[in-house]
Order: sequence, then structure tokens, then C-alpha cells
Amino acid sequence: MVKITKALARKMYNNGEAVMIIPNRMRPNGPLAAWYGLEHDSEHWDFDKLCNAIFYYNCSPETGMNLAYYAKEV
Repeated sequence: MVKITKALARKMYNNGEAVMIIPNRMRPNGPLAAWYGLEHDSEHWDFDKLCNAIFYYNCSPETGMNLAYYAKEV
């Protein structure tokens, strides 16, 4: 996995590619890790809504107050 920027993660998500979005203090292979964008519902879950939901439900001082974005290595 490679850490990527939010702009690149947005572009990949909108193209239907796999993107991992997790709190920045969590491990990419940990329990909160999930791949998004493979079969996303663009009508209900645009990238910003998804990031806001992940931030609201998963971010805390213990897990990190920012999001980190990862992509599979090519």
C-alpha cells in the first residue's frame, strides 16, 4: 500500500478504483481498514460525504483527528 493525497484519493474513488480511508493514527491493516470505491454508490455517497462519515464515526484523539488515504501499489 502507498499513502496518497486526498486529491488523488478523490480522483481514484470517482473512477471506481480502490481507496482506503482511515484515521491517520491507525494501521492500514488494522480493524478499521476498509477499501472504498470498488462498487461505490455515487448517487448517495460522493467522496466528501464518505470522508465526513468516516471522520465522524472513527476519528478521535486516540485514533487520530485527520484521515489518511492509501492505494494499492501498482
